[in-house]
Amino acid sequence: MAEPELIESTGDRECDRIAQGVIGIFETAFPGRVRGFYLRGSHASGTSIDGSDLDLFIVFKDRFTDGAEFDRARALSNHCARLTPMLLEVILVGERGLRQPDGVGAALNLKLATRLLYGEDIRPDLPSFDADTYVRSVVHTPYLSYTFPVQRHNGPLVYPLDHIDPDGPFFGFDQCTDGADQPSTKLLIATVGWTATAIIALHSGQYVRDKAACVELYQKHVADQWTDLVTQVHDLCRNRWHYQLPSRAADRQTLRDLCHRTLDFQNHFLELYREYQLAEFASGDSDRQQLASQRLTQVVFPS
Repeated sequence: MAEPELIESTGDRECDRIAQGVIGIFETAFPGRVRGFYLRGSHASGTSIDGSDLDLFIVFKDRFTDGAEFDRARALSNHCARLTPMLLEVILVGERGLRQPDGVGAALNLKLATRLLYGEDIRPDLPSFDADTYVRSVVHTPYLSYTFPVQRHNGPLVYPLDHIDPDGPFFGFDQCTDGADQPSTKLLIATVGWTATAIIALHSGQYVRDKAACVELYQKHVADQWTDLVTQVHDLCRNRWHYQLPSRAADRQTLRDLCHRTLDFQNHFLELYREYQLAEFASGDSDRQQLASQRLTQVVFPS
């Protein structure tokens, strides 16, 4: 096929080239199956910096035909990521999945915080923002970052959490993330960001579009003892150190202190999480009760 022509530029020539390559590969491998390719993250919001990932949504028509099709698409996206000079993160989803209860977060992100690069635009047809539904979805998202480290892959989380690597210089928050082969602060940024996003939702029901909005909304709607942690992780790890581990001794000590405090922030959130799920379980709504019951089995709290 001819080189795909982007509907809109990413704003970066290198990112445009990578996006065109990914689109061409998927269109060739899955002819007629992809509804649209969307840009998300900092490149979509115009806030990218050196070290920012290239984040894409690839939306398949209707739903994946079977598990094998999804597995092929996931493998292909992983292979694409190995060919790019920057970290490429792809979310694969079927249209029907965006309308399921566990697809609310992805659907809102697609609708409110992306730019269409190629294909058909389904965003106008996606459900409008509903605060209760959003909170119910996003409050579980920190669990995914908490269980990302290999040290926590097996079994449920146990409250209170311990450090990922108690003997490590940054307590395990410097380990490589998906697609990366160098230690960085990305796991720390993701952990603090998703935790803050969930707490913002619990306090105000506000949708968080991106990392900068997360800091601003946390300062405005939460403003608690963790506000400086949320602010410093964004300002230092992202904006000053550009996701990299700092080399200066003083900066490394600052990063170590941030990593140490993050564990307490996580445990603080898990207390709020338990209260929320117990309230959902007592709501009298069978669907909400079932979801809360399922989620309460994924984190072990002391009796």
